[in-house]
Amino acid sequence: MMFAIVDADGDGALSQIEVQDFIERIFNAVDENGDDSVEREEIRSFFHGGADETGE
Repeated sequence: MMFAIVDADGDGALSQIEVQDFIERIFNAVDENGDDSVEREEIRSFFHGGADETGE
């Protein structure tokens, strides 16, 4: 399933551009404040659905 998501043109192969685009989408989703860098707290927040450490 992940392969099909990354294979944007549906040719059955992953090009470097397709992989880079996929990684960029993930990076942008994690980079909550849009500063083009990802801090630990952003990663933690991403994997925990935006909840802070107290679970709120």
